[in-house]
This record gives sequence, C-alpha cells and structure tokens, in this order.
Amino acid sequence: MRSKINIVWLKRDLRLQDHEPLYRAQEENIPFILLYIYEPSLILDPHYDKRHWRFIQESLEDIQLELAKNQNKLSIAYGESVDIFNELSNRYDIQYVFSHEETGLNTTFERDKNVANFFKRQNITWIESQSNGVIRGLQDRKTWDKAWARFMRDKTIKINPQKLNIIDIDFGEINIPSFEEDSNFQKGGMVEAQTTLEDFFSTRGQDYYKFISKPHKSRSSCSRMSAYIAYGNISIRQIYQKILENWNRVGWRRSMAALSSRIHWHCHFIQKFESECRIENETINKGYQNFPYLVEDEEHADFTSWLNGMTGFPLIDASMRALRYSGYINFRSRAMVVSFACHYLRIHWKLVAKALARLFLDFEPGIHYPQIQMQAGVTGINTIRIYNPKKQAMDHDPEAIFIKTWIPELNSHQPEYIINLPLQSNDLFSNESNYPQAQYNFQERIRESKDLLWQWKKSIYVKQNNAKILAKHVRPQ
Repeated sequence: MRSKINIVWLKRDLRLQDHEPLYRAQEENIPFILLYIYEPSLILDPHYDKRHWRFIQESLEDIQLELAKNQNKLSIAYGESVDIFNELSNRYDIQYVFSHEETGLNTTFERDKNVANFFKRQNITWIESQSNGVIRGLQDRKTWDKAWARFMRDKTIKINPQKLNIIDIDFGEINIPSFEEDSNFQKGGMVEAQTTLEDFFSTRGQDYYKFISKPHKSRSSCSRMSAYIAYGNISIRQIYQKILENWNRVGWRRSMAALSSRIHWHCHFIQKFESECRIENETINKGYQNFPYLVEDEEHADFTSWLNGMTGFPLIDASMRALRYSGYINFRSRAMVVSFACHYLRIHWKLVAKALARLFLDFEPGIHYPQIQMQAGVTGINTIRIYNPKKQAMDHDPEAIFIKTWIPELNSHQPEYIINLPLQSNDLFSNESNYPQAQYNFQERIRESKDLLWQWKKSIYVKQNNAKILAKHVRPQ
C-alpha cells in the first residue's frame, strides 16, 4: 500500500519563510516532500542563461543548508514536471500539492495546464497560494490597490523549522546543471537576500532617491533586491514591511517613499502580465502587430553591435557591457537601451526582449514584457519616450565614470570628448582608440521613428484598442 504524502512544489519562491504553501504542509498531519524540478523545457528556453541557473543553484544550496539544521532535505529532480509527478504518484498516494501561483512565460503556463490536468486525472488536489499581491482572474483594477495594501500589511507567515515533517526522495543519478560561483554576479539565496536588505537599510539606502537614475552610483545606492525578489529568496511583503519599519526614520523618508512606490509598481506590472500573458508574443495593443521594424534577425550586424556594446554611443555601450558582465543596470539605463534598440536601430521588440531576458539576472517575465513594450512605444496608451544617449550621459554620468569603467578603450580621453561621441564628422581619433563609429545619424533615425510612432498611435485601430487596455489595466484614480 502506498504511503500518503503531500508535496510542496518550489518554483520562483526559493525561501523558507513567509511561504504559505510550506505553512500549509507544515499544518497537515502527514509527511511531505519539498520539491524543486529542473525542467529541460525551461533550461532550453531562449529567455534563460547560465547566470539564472547559477542563481537558482545557489538558492537551492542555501535552502539545503538551512534544512540540514533540523535533519531535513530538499528533493531535487530533473525532468518535465508531469513526468516527475507521475513517477511520484506511482510511488506514493499524493493527497495535496501546495505551490505559489506563478506569473511566468508561456512555457510555464502550458506546463501548469498539463500538470493541472494530470492532477485532476489522479485525484490530487493542487492548492496554489497568491504570490506577492498578484490576483489571478482579475477583470479590472477597481479594487486592486486596496487588496494589494491589505496583502502587504498582513502578517508575514512564520514557519517553524522544527515542525517540518519532510521526507527525502532519491531520484537516482540525474543530470542536474552545475555552475561554479562567479563573483561578478550577485549570489543567490535567502542569506544573501537578507544580508543585502540589511546592508541597504544600514547605510546604502539613505541616498536611494538621489542616485536611482545614476548609472554608476545606483549600483550601490539602489536596493539590489530585484534578483532576490525574482526568484523568491525573499517575499515582497517582507521588504515592504521593512520599509514601513523605517518610514519615520530621520533623513530616510524620501528614499522610503521612492522604494515603496517601486515595490507597488513591481506588482502592478506583474498583474498586467497575469491578466494578459499573450503579450509575450504579441503587442498588448493589437494595432501595432505589423509595425515596420528594420531588424528582425539576431544575425543582423545592428543587433550584434547593440548586444555586444559596440554601437559607437558610449553610454549605450557601457550599459550593455555592464549588463553582460554583471547582470545588472539601473532602470533608467534599461529603458534607454530598449529605446535605442527599438527607435534608433529599429530592432523588433521581440528580439530585444529575449536578448535582455538572458542578460538580466533579475529577469521577471511579468515586469519584462509590459516594460519592453512600453519603452518600445507600442502600447498606444503610454507617452512615447525616446532617450538621447548624449543627454543621458550629460545628466547622469557627466564625468564619464560609468562609461570609463566599462569601456576601457576610452579611458585616456576627457569626459567632454567621450560624452559627445559620436561626433558628427568622421573622427580618426576615435578610430585610433579602437572604439567603433556610429553607423547612422542619430537625429535622422530618431526623426523617422518619431514620425512612424505618432502615425501609428493616431491610427483608428490603435485608438480602438486603447479603450480595452485602459478598462482592463489602468487603476482608477
């Protein structure tokens, strides 16, 4: 006779506190498996890179260390989820599977539908808990803000490690990816998340509001919690309540207000993707589906020069090189490199989206796709923003500190010279420094893109779709 068990299925919630599925399993009277599945379909998905799997590996190792303190262990499997659950169902009488709802890619959405069908056939009850204030099945935003505030202010869920009745499953020899630590990237795990958070509230965070737009200073003054949020090493509720604890701290109010706003913004965009996940593959405003891009091939020279930080625009190139090297740039830089790719080089937003997903250590599908489309100017409801890299450098990196950090071939030049690149005339001095020339006249290209964007924004089909988008996604004032 098969033993009765429950399963807690970890996905993008790699922590052991403020974790409702784990709490539910803890309160049951039967043992449970704490399970993570390396899925080949996700490992091969073009949105992911080894930097993500390294972060996940580090997060799982951290969980193992914490569980070992009470002689418990995380079970790790390799295979498609339905196959793993089928194997477990043959060995055990599974009563419940507990997990968080996941707002992910189409790959995980289809996976979840297949898993749900399997559970239904096997009479297994799957209980999914709300994740970070995002509401499944929401039709409009009339009550969303109040519901979000209640969720964030509710008590965090305390897990008693000594009450966890976990059984360890041996899946035999499995082909689990393994990566060596790379100090250029933030390290995954609950301990690292907590250390980074405490460090922010200890000293770094006081100047958050001042330097959030600065490409160099933001690397230390920003919270740097985004990757830990993306993989659930810490919950947004835990961070939000830390903000509230420091709300009246002398000299910190503006930074706390700015961070609180961005936490709210984070969930707003994931809610948008949760309610309309088709935008991974098509524009949220269907009127832009056939917008005329010039680059739709990853082999195109303009795409590779942008991706490798070799466009001839120093702030763009420094941002892309920093991103490739460390997995992080601040929000303004992210918006700028998308704008440059889509408006100056006219690269299709889908190519830009997948390329940046592979580079962002904190890749979060629910934020990624709404933001890419907004910065590309294909939503119909948002202001068309086109960033001028020279102006951004003058405003936010006037001494070219960030640029020189990531473009060593420009180190011998003065900031004024660097910031004004590319020059209008053919610049032999620039060639001598092995820094590339820009391929096109910036003003001419941007003028063409502006004309196109406004022409399409005024079209009847775009305007017809705007009303539907506003009704579904905009929070009432």
